[in-house]
Amino acid sequence: MTKPTIVKDKIFEAAISLFNSKGYADTSIRDIAASAKANVSTISYYFHNKQGLLEYSFVTFFEPYTQLLEKGLEQLEVDGAYVCLKNTVNKLMEYQYKHFTLTRFIWRELSIDKQIVRELMSTYFMRERHYFQKIMEAGVQSGEFKKISSRLFIIQLKGMMTMPFLNSIYMAEVWSVYFQERYYFENYKKQINDWIESLLV
Repeated sequence: MTKPTIVKDKIFEAAISLFNSKGYADTSIRDIAASAKANVSTISYYFHNKQGLLEYSFVTFFEPYTQLLEKGLEQLEVDGAYVCLKNTVNKLMEYQYKHFTLTRFIWRELSIDKQIVRELMSTYFMRERHYFQKIMEAGVQSGEFKKISSRLFIIQLKGMMTMPFLNSIYMAEVWSVYFQERYYFENYKKQINDWIESLLV
């Protein structure tokens, strides 16, 4: 890893940490520079401004996320819809768990109605919907899945997959459940798998 890459990554990590603790709106470029021990001009060089950091955050999160969906879809003809769906969901959950801080920030930011969120919905989210719908349609057609509303199922599934990251403070403060701990993560992932099986098979 080259020195410029290390500096860029350090700035990005500092920004995500501050966006999580202070909120995006209340974090300044100077805050990020101080936390990353970098110059404001260095941040401008790599990201232009705070909006540039936000856009970079979304791309950094969603490009690998979408690639996992695409790879999952490749399993469809080989392993069938049920295996494809469960494997894809598990891989997406593992990806989010591995990048917990970034995931938490992304889902929280996407709950706010603003232009960049609408743009993302017309690209990444529409692709995600397309992939999940293809799996659902294939499962119903092959007889692997019951005939249920794929739209409602996908909305519920999406809610279950994002809830622990979006509501990690609630889980910790109210229930003393720390989703960063592997034990809770594995149990939650199992419950999602059980829910998929009970509803579809």
